[in-house]
Amino acid sequence: MAIDLFTDMGKSDKELHPQYVVLRDSPHYAPARGQLRELQAAFVDPDGNFVEQFQTTGFDSRTFEFFLFAMFVESGHEIRREQHRPDFLIARDGLTAAVEAVTASAPSNDGLQPYFAVPEGQTKQEREEYIRNNVPIRLGSPLFTKLRQRYWLEPHVLGRPFVIAIQDFHQSGSLATSSTALSRYLFGFEQEWYHDENGKLIIMERGVDYHRVGAKEIPSGFFNQPEANNISAILFCNSGTIPKFARMGHEGIHRSKAVRMIRFGTCYQHDPNASLPEGFIYEVGEPINGRETWREGTALIRNPNALIPLPDEWFGAAIEENSVNGKHVTTFRESFLPYWSLTLMFPSDTPKRNIRKQVAKIYTDLSKSYPMLGTLDELLPTCRGVRWLRVLFELFKSSRARSNDNSTR
Repeated sequence: MAIDLFTDMGKSDKELHPQYVVLRDSPHYAPARGQLRELQAAFVDPDGNFVEQFQTTGFDSRTFEFFLFAMFVESGHEIRREQHRPDFLIARDGLTAAVEAVTASAPSNDGLQPYFAVPEGQTKQEREEYIRNNVPIRLGSPLFTKLRQRYWLEPHVLGRPFVIAIQDFHQSGSLATSSTALSRYLFGFEQEWYHDENGKLIIMERGVDYHRVGAKEIPSGFFNQPEANNISAILFCNSGTIPKFARMGHEGIHRSKAVRMIRFGTCYQHDPNASLPEGFIYEVGEPINGRETWREGTALIRNPNALIPLPDEWFGAAIEENSVNGKHVTTFRESFLPYWSLTLMFPSDTPKRNIRKQVAKIYTDLSKSYPMLGTLDELLPTCRGVRWLRVLFELFKSSRARSNDNSTR
């Protein structure tokens, strides 16, 4: 039986998650509502409480779970959800894998704690400390809890690859963190880099023994923990949120005339000697900017010790990370790879000069720290359309001349 995410549960707005209320009522989120309603027709709720949790105490975690469902559909997987645990069995090409979803959450206010996308102000040193220690501890706790659940012993999981998918909501702006911090914790090593006298980027690995915040300390190297070899991989995601559904709907058949969306952030720079990402900004739904995919914003981090590894490119993530002979290897499955992004929504009758002013400020702020894709003269620089492909083609030609492979790092 199909679910209805927006059915009236007989609760007052004070009993509902505040961001669910915005999703339900705001004209700006009409594309998200349309996209969610389209997908819910094929979604199975084995526990019977998905809608209630989506509207109240589990808004972020249930949104993430629904995002995974959309990603698996896009990747061509057959999806089974009649089992109570783990969350998904996905099948393709004669192989079935099990997937359990989990989120790192902030301390709740009666379970109705909203997530705020804008990160708290941090100095460079505070940011480095946050990524090196805080994030691994925050993500390590739910992962270790899932490890102790031993899902691989379930009859329908036994002998199959098992993956844990995780998304971070533990504090304001935590989704602005890439997979780097999680990879450091999972593999137990971090990367250091420098440019040699010829400007070539040199990357070295260094072991990490532990992560510490105050009196709390955890060992690094989750994949080396007892029984962790039963986990085939960890899927990192920082885009399984309602703005993702809004963008996907607005780029597709659920486009709304009531809203204009501006997306901005940073993305991977396709230069083998670059040490910084590139900034980007574009208007969602403009054909020249191409189409976003569901898997955009995901990274499958493979367990090198896995008893049952996954085939390459089978799962459907945008990038795949692995440890090969003690080296961190990242393989790209898409050309446009955002590290983080925010989506601004404007009423469609907002004067163009006001939007341009806002875009100019964002562009200026980003360009202070990062090289930019496109110029401000284009108003909303394109990233994934014709210009983006042309830039990639030129980079590809130059990289071939240097005999470098830009698909891995």
